[in-house]
Amino acid sequence: MRCIYFAVFLLAGCASATDNKPGQGGNSLGTSGMYSITSLYDGDTGSRERAAKWMDTEAKNICASDYTRTSEESVPTMNQLGEVTFSRLVWEIKCLPQPERANAQ
Repeated sequence: MRCIYFAVFLLAGCASATDNKPGQGGNSLGTSGMYSITSLYDGDTGSRERAAKWMDTEAKNICASDYTRTSEESVPTMNQLGEVTFSRLVWEIKCLPQPERANAQ
């Protein structure tokens, strides 16, 4: 069962808030560097922390710089008995501007 959760965790991936990449025009949300990242975690000890660590790495990869988290939400998924089977961790992030690099001349 844990193997299934791990597979879902890996496949949850991250999704841009829009289909546009920053700088490609279109929706202002996409050009402002705003993204939504989602990951699943189960009730095992430390699983939420592992999901948050993975999402931090993904946010840094998406932004190619630092970022700020604008919101965080944990959404539980329950079975027919009312037990939480897994939860979805959702972050809204905003990429921070990349620092200007000095020319090495």
